[in-house]
Amino acid sequence: MGVDAVLRRGTMVYRTMYEGLCIARRVGFPFCYPFLPRFKRKAYKFRTRMMEGVMRADAVILSYPKSGRTWVEVMLSRLFQKRLSLPENEIIDFTDGHRIFSELPRLFFTHDDAHVLVGNEFLPEGGRKGYFAGSRTVLLIRHPLDTAVSMYFQQSKRSGYLEGADMYDFVVGVSGLRGGLPTIIRFMNQWARTISTCENHIISRYEDLRKNPFQNFKNIIEFLNLDFADSEIAEAIQFADFASMKKREAQNFYEGDFRVSTDDPSDENTYKTRRGLIGGYTDYFTEAQTAELERKVSENLSPVFGY
Repeated sequence: MGVDAVLRRGTMVYRTMYEGLCIARRVGFPFCYPFLPRFKRKAYKFRTRMMEGVMRADAVILSYPKSGRTWVEVMLSRLFQKRLSLPENEIIDFTDGHRIFSELPRLFFTHDDAHVLVGNEFLPEGGRKGYFAGSRTVLLIRHPLDTAVSMYFQQSKRSGYLEGADMYDFVVGVSGLRGGLPTIIRFMNQWARTISTCENHIISRYEDLRKNPFQNFKNIIEFLNLDFADSEIAEAIQFADFASMKKREAQNFYEGDFRVSTDDPSDENTYKTRRGLIGGYTDYFTEAQTAELERKVSENLSPVFGY
């Protein structure tokens, strides 16, 4: 038996094991329910659905929050909106959309352990990632300091759960809240070690997408085995241009879709499309603070990502 055959058999064993685990979780939930606090019930159900979503998808888009996922989702939606004559003000549900439009791929967007369930309560970290075995996975990443600053504004301005919290304290993690630099580095390091679990995968950096959106988005399209002409890809990128998305958000173009809407168009920091800068984190800290934060990244983050 060749190496490829052995690997495929191992993948099948992993998938079968986790499919059985999902069934067991669903069957066992009614028995666990009375003994679980409300948050743990939510986390239990969410993780079960997430595992099933990963295993049922044609491909997975995996990222830490605030790493460019919505931007990629809008571009992918635009491609199929044009092809299938769908409304342009509705981001396509790639998880279940194939039930109505068979031409749509089953794409599952996930933050894995970095999902915010309620307030500033994240899905509990840890656990094996065998349910990703055999998955075609795009790992979207962004510089962890830009991600941390963006996460601060997400949780304070958009979600309203960090009122009074100092940004530097949040980013370095002294507040005790998840979402800052320590959480982001743990997530990225875990996936630096674990990404090989996915039979097929690519790593796409936000910075590369911003600098050369056509080539890097085209790489994602080709990896997902989607067939679109260069002109279609270029049009989707133009539609999802940062300035255009920000203008639509201010105008409530997506009719209240919380992912791309703001409650206060006069406050830039409440926008989903807030700034989108590369290295913009330096605007919020002193030189000494910036140097200390960059040292933490350099010393603790896996070199796999090139930061």
